[in-house]
Amino acid sequence: MNNELESFLRENRPRIHGNNIDTLILEAIAKKIPIDYQDVYEAQNHYGSYNTNLIIPSVVTEFINGIEESEKEQVLVTWNHYGEWLKNKGAKYKKITFLNDDENQAKITKYLQGEVTNQEIVIGDPLKQLDNLSKRNFDIILGFPPLGIREIATINGQEIREDLNHLALLKTLNFLKENGKIFFIVTEKFFTRNNKKSIINKVEKANVFLESALYLPPGTFHPRTGIGTYLITLSKQKKESLFIGELKEETRETLSQNWKYKKEGKVLQLGKFVQLEQFRSYNQIEKELEIERIVKRSNFKRVPAHEIFDKVNSNLGREQKDVQHKEKAIYIPNIGISDVVNKVEQMKNKPQNYFQVILKEDTNITYITNWLNSKLGKLVRESLMSGGFISRINKSTLLNAMLYLPEQENQQEINKIQRKLNDIKIELDEIENKVWNQPHKTQDLMKQLNNINKEEGLQEWIETLPFPLASILYKYYATTSIVSKKDLLLHFFEAYSQFQVMIMLSVTTQKGNEIDEKYIYPIDTNRLKMATFGIWVVTGQNMAKKLRSFLNNDPDYCLEVFRHNRKDLIEKIVSKPIYNVLETTLQYRNNWKGHGGVESESKAEERLGLLETELQNMRKIIGDVFEDYNLIRPGEGYYSDGLFHLNCQLLKGSRTTFLEKDLQFINPIDIKDLYLYEVGNHEALKLLPFVKMLAGPETKMDACYFYNRIDKDGVKMVSYYFDQDSEVTLKDNERILSIFEAINTR
Repeated sequence: MNNELESFLRENRPRIHGNNIDTLILEAIAKKIPIDYQDVYEAQNHYGSYNTNLIIPSVVTEFINGIEESEKEQVLVTWNHYGEWLKNKGAKYKKITFLNDDENQAKITKYLQGEVTNQEIVIGDPLKQLDNLSKRNFDIILGFPPLGIREIATINGQEIREDLNHLALLKTLNFLKENGKIFFIVTEKFFTRNNKKSIINKVEKANVFLESALYLPPGTFHPRTGIGTYLITLSKQKKESLFIGELKEETRETLSQNWKYKKEGKVLQLGKFVQLEQFRSYNQIEKELEIERIVKRSNFKRVPAHEIFDKVNSNLGREQKDVQHKEKAIYIPNIGISDVVNKVEQMKNKPQNYFQVILKEDTNITYITNWLNSKLGKLVRESLMSGGFISRINKSTLLNAMLYLPEQENQQEINKIQRKLNDIKIELDEIENKVWNQPHKTQDLMKQLNNINKEEGLQEWIETLPFPLASILYKYYATTSIVSKKDLLLHFFEAYSQFQVMIMLSVTTQKGNEIDEKYIYPIDTNRLKMATFGIWVVTGQNMAKKLRSFLNNDPDYCLEVFRHNRKDLIEKIVSKPIYNVLETTLQYRNNWKGHGGVESESKAEERLGLLETELQNMRKIIGDVFEDYNLIRPGEGYYSDGLFHLNCQLLKGSRTTFLEKDLQFINPIDIKDLYLYEVGNHEALKLLPFVKMLAGPETKMDACYFYNRIDKDGVKMVSYYFDQDSEVTLKDNERILSIFEAINTR
């Protein structure tokens, strides 16, 4: 935003309410303050909480303006705000008709479009104004009416109650020329084909057909909205398949070319053709690709649901007593991914939110129930959901689902393993009960535990962790000194608390991430200049609380800013139990330091036992989540077909000889930084330099260092496992201070 406009709006901020910002923009224009579209975007973004209108994002405008056009073409903008669909490119068309429901916005449009003679601006209710265009036809029709508003309109003599967005689209169909195109922004609800009254069925009945659906991820609009929308293209030519992709600044140029030449991209975001009839959402396709990735590495076979589902019943009633349970019945939630159950009394939600699925006689009910609750089963269920603001599974989609199951014999073996696991859990509970109530039997109880090799399991778990954490834990695992083990575990918990804060800060400070202030924890960066274990824990605790709300209230945009497709790791990072562990270990550390004196071997062993208990708690919370997430160090590469192709080191496990892998990304990658990468994704989160891989000043060997403090000599980095070179001083004050400034100005 230019300084003159910014100063004017700041002075008049108390006057802003409703759409009053438009009045202020007109006042600024009257005062000869220069204003362009970028100023409007930034004003909307800055004062978005005062304005209910979503305006067309720049990335959509650039896409539309990249389309080859003819000077003879006539354009209709069905629900105009500021003329931002076309920006200053409107002069290239023969005639443009803007339909505005707001007089102030019409005046702003006229100013921003400039002194051109090929435009008319019609002021009034656009739905009614469309009726007055009865004998006109257009080559290009553009539209983005308000979302989430229900209206009644008469179309072709029939009264229809529908979303305003859909009604406006239906009214424009009659104005489309034979070779024309409609570009509309819609929600996921548009693609639902539940019945003949579905909007997409009505559009196709009018002999207008969907050509493409480009996903606009959450955060695309000004002011920001947490839902994903779609820029769809419609024409009178029926296509066999649908072109989809993800339209954002990183993909726009390549996606536009692929759209134009009807060419698939190297990855989903850059363009893919899918079956038109089967398409429900971009999220569905993402999930299906993730399912394919999992299935490829496992011995599953494709099983259509109708081969094992005998019948699917809905409308089960409001209360559990209303449900008529059937033999071989399981209950699948139609909203959310709570557990599938095979008993009515196990339902966590109202029966009306479940399907009763009667399985065929030869189907293994125990296996199917557990499979639908597995990671893969939940992913399949998520891929079946559609519907816009509240996603749900519909009956026909469930019946036509594809399941991925092992052979029947293998299912029986898996059931046996699960029963054995359940037996072991029961036995462990019994041993735990006896050890406290029958201490005279400790030797016998220890013999019972000998079949469980805890050490081997711990070592395997360590190798799933990012190298900065695994390297500390492996040294703890390998050493025999009680005191060293205790100290290394304290270092590990401090490093873990810092690692989490680094990830969260990397998200909240990343340029372009417009996260609502209510999800941002204000940090005193002066405290970070001399950061301690306590500061990392308290900072992380407060950030996690805010981000939990973000994830719960705005999950799609939260995933977008983390550059993840799955919630798994985010849920672990922001979980309360993780911070219970970190808070407990911090308290131990503070208590032990405060009591000074020489530490006896028995006291050190007691303290080690306490820390090992917290390590077990942390292991239980984290599980194997890091198997699908890598800390990466990018190397050399090249840019081609809209992708950055890079050779990357995967910083995983305790070994310093790192596995290398060629990866492709749609977002620019800087080889000076580390990134958090979700396996199967084509985006990575750039991490702040609070953890670095550096050559030690004495040994010149590669080691991992954590940020410790900043002073007049530079930035102090410490290694918690590399004794030969445990501290490094970097002359990197300006970069760290600029990061602190970014934290302060969020």
